[in-house]
Amino acid sequence: MEKQERASYLKIFLVVMNYWTMSISMVFANKYLVGSRFSSLDLSLFVAFFQCIISVVFVLFYTRAGKMCYPDIHPISYSPSIGLSRNMVVLSGLFVGMLSFNNLCLKHVGVAFFQIARSMTLIFTVMFSAIILKKYSSWKAICCCLVVVGGFILGVDQEKVAGTLSVRGVMYGVTTSVFVALVGITIKKALDIVDKDSARVTFYNNFNAAMLFTPLVIASGELEAFWLSDKASDVYFWMAMVVSGILGFLIAWASALQIHYTSPVTHHVSNNAKSVVQTIMAVTIYQESKPWLWWVSNIMVMTGALAYALVKMKEEKNQRQIEDNLAKGEHQSGSKVSNHVI
Repeated sequence: MEKQERASYLKIFLVVMNYWTMSISMVFANKYLVGSRFSSLDLSLFVAFFQCIISVVFVLFYTRAGKMCYPDIHPISYSPSIGLSRNMVVLSGLFVGMLSFNNLCLKHVGVAFFQIARSMTLIFTVMFSAIILKKYSSWKAICCCLVVVGGFILGVDQEKVAGTLSVRGVMYGVTTSVFVALVGITIKKALDIVDKDSARVTFYNNFNAAMLFTPLVIASGELEAFWLSDKASDVYFWMAMVVSGILGFLIAWASALQIHYTSPVTHHVSNNAKSVVQTIMAVTIYQESKPWLWWVSNIMVMTGALAYALVKMKEEKNQRQIEDNLAKGEHQSGSKVSNHVI
């Protein structure tokens, strides 16, 4: 029994470390690719465009190679009726906005501040859930959101104190949060089209996004700028591009795996803990010095997000208990009526 428990804990540990490694690697790889705000070469859109192409190729390879080992896996091919459906096109459009502003944010802020810059995602998720889905949050959940907002405001202020504030970076981060929240809401409708198959929705979403990115990277001049730069002949840059594209697909798989072996709340806890490690790594690697209130802002954002997850978990549990009690009550009433008739 003890051996089985140790094996179970080891499996969970490896799953969590797998998610942390992929997620943190993705952020640092993207930072390397988009560069800093002081660089005259801006490849934010081109990097996102190329990553979408790599994700499409990887999904095609994954499904075809997987069929050799698992007959249940079916190779994916593009179907216009699915790819051009309203829900899928809307998702892809929002996805393009999310990737674009995410890379622009990462270019203009440091990796250490990246989590704070995008921390308004929770706030917009609550707002859009109320506006679009008519799902309203309790006062406890709203209080958790206010803690996150407080951490965001304090973080921006302390970034200014440290002399590293980029107003454009913060604006890009807030805009990214809007798109992340909308993608989280619309992806559920897109999944319904493909029978909840995450690989297929990833394929269609990235295929459509690559098509939408094509005119953008040409019109913005990023494609031409890339071919004229020394990056076009940099082997390490191309390797980082390919790896980041594959990681983009694998992160979704690692998240699903972590939720499967733990729980959605544990996934939130893990994500917050990962953010702490990512922030510490960034401050250490880039040799940054931050005021103590800057660290407090990080703690506020992560604590607020974690508290929100715990509140929602408790509310959902209570709701299930109420529904179960109602169902039992109806069953008992039905039994009494049947006995009376007999």
